[in-house]
Amino acid sequence: MTIRRRTAVVVALAALGACTPDPNAGKIQLRYMAWGNPEQMALEEEFCRRFNAQNPDIHVRFFRVPQSAYGNKAIVMFASRTAPDVVRIDHYNFPNLVRKDYFLDLTPYAKKDPTFRESDYFPSAVRECYYNGRLYGLNVLFGSVILYYNQAMVRDAGLEDPYALWKRGEWTWDRFRNYAQSMSRFDERQRPKRYGCTVPPFPLTTPVVWAFGGDLLTEDGTKSLVGQKGAVDAYQFLADLRWKHRCAPTPAQSANAAFTFESGKVGFEFNWMGMAPRYNQVIKGFDWDIVPLPKGPFGGRSIVKGNQLIVYRETKHPEAAWRFLRFMTSRGVETELYAVKRRCFPTRKDVAYSDDFLKPKTRPYQTDVFVKAVESAKELPIGPRWGEWTNAFNMEVDNLFSGRERDASVVMKRAEAKVNEVLADEEGF
Repeated sequence: MTIRRRTAVVVALAALGACTPDPNAGKIQLRYMAWGNPEQMALEEEFCRRFNAQNPDIHVRFFRVPQSAYGNKAIVMFASRTAPDVVRIDHYNFPNLVRKDYFLDLTPYAKKDPTFRESDYFPSAVRECYYNGRLYGLNVLFGSVILYYNQAMVRDAGLEDPYALWKRGEWTWDRFRNYAQSMSRFDERQRPKRYGCTVPPFPLTTPVVWAFGGDLLTEDGTKSLVGQKGAVDAYQFLADLRWKHRCAPTPAQSANAAFTFESGKVGFEFNWMGMAPRYNQVIKGFDWDIVPLPKGPFGGRSIVKGNQLIVYRETKHPEAAWRFLRFMTSRGVETELYAVKRRCFPTRKDVAYSDDFLKPKTRPYQTDVFVKAVESAKELPIGPRWGEWTNAFNMEVDNLFSGRERDASVVMKRAEAKVNEVLADEEGF
């Protein structure tokens, strides 16, 4: 084909394309941005298609951003006034962004929507979405931290199932440590073959602090409490699992993935509810399930956190955006996402208490653990300075968990001082 004929064909095809009607012409156009693994993104795209089919006057265009770049991308788009109409925001970032007036106040839309009732949702899922008494989002991908456990390792160690202990109110941190020690195995040269547990990263350590009578910050969030007895006792307990009792892998062993829960070489793992789909997919060689975090001298409760779907303040279509938020938090979507797919925990009570959720067909089977964890859970003290002070805190605590220092009282006092320095720095705001 000559260049002249090739050019004529290209021009003709372009003209033909220009005459093809746009099926979405005349509709309200919304852009929606989120992140996630391939399975989650496929679900998001499918829900957008369903919403578009059910709302012929609206077309939602979904686009994804890699998780590693998502936070910075969102901030740049908000600051440059190019943000999508609807954005999923991790709650770690929500308090810092909402005070910058990037998000639409949803209170008026919620009040005039007769189908929206806050009582339909778990209170903690709603509280995360408020700022200065006003509603700025709806919660998704919500849930608590629980313990995943290898049932085969428990049986092999001759131990009673921890779920049965929990049902009797006997599942304690002392019991957990004894289980982890009994489930650990070493060869004749004392090289580890498997470990009873992992040491969780921050903030998954927070429930242990509460169970030992400590806290992270004062109630007003202005002072650190991590150097006080409860937090010190909790962190000493966790560090001793690794360095004294030898029932948890070292950082080096964890870094090369020699000891992971899915490998069958770890008995207990602290993790979020959203890990269940992955474990269902990759674990084939042993039985596993879930149990709540143990209780300590001051009780036992987990942490709870979600993500917020927000509407950009300068959207041209706030009513349509609200309809999309309501669809994404509807019973139908939540049932598929959380009861069937197990992506996280339902924000809606009617889904969490339904047979779809409480009588599962796949692991974990003990889904009442999820419900009890959320019912009693406590929110993390996430505020505008969260990223700054937790970074300072973790830099100090790393000395304890890496084994460079073994005395939690010394490390935690130093961490408390570092956190207070950050919180006292007004320029950080």
